[in-house]
Amino acid sequence: MNPRVFTIDEAKTLIAKLEDLLDALVKKKQEMQKKHDQLLVLDLIAGDKIHDYESRDGKEYLDKSAELETLILSFEEDLIKFNQLGCFLRDIDRGVVDFFHVRNNELVYLCWKRGEKKIAYWHDLDSGYNERKPL
Repeated sequence: MNPRVFTIDEAKTLIAKLEDLLDALVKKKQEMQKKHDQLLVLDLIAGDKIHDYESRDGKEYLDKSAELETLILSFEEDLIKFNQLGCFLRDIDRGVVDFFHVRNNELVYLCWKRGEKKIAYWHDLDSGYNERKPL
């Protein structure tokens, strides 16, 4: 991870990219959960036959496992892209992102949530989203 200190304008320029990355991460997270659930159901239905990779159920299990692995790798690649921006993803589902920022000669976080059009909040390093304050 490459954390850095952002100005408000620098953080603001990332909003569109963050929205796109968060959209992709949320979608992939949902797809991973769906594939995982499908594998659990298949395992429950097929039982020990799931390990017979010549059977229909075994082949399906292998295919779905490979699809899940591909999704996981893609998800991890997106997380790496996110981290390379230098900010901190705090909550994928809510889309909460923090950026290091200097405010009144003190290191704090700028705080942005998916859907917000600008960077409008900050909080101390030892507090979180619920304690954010307007800029």
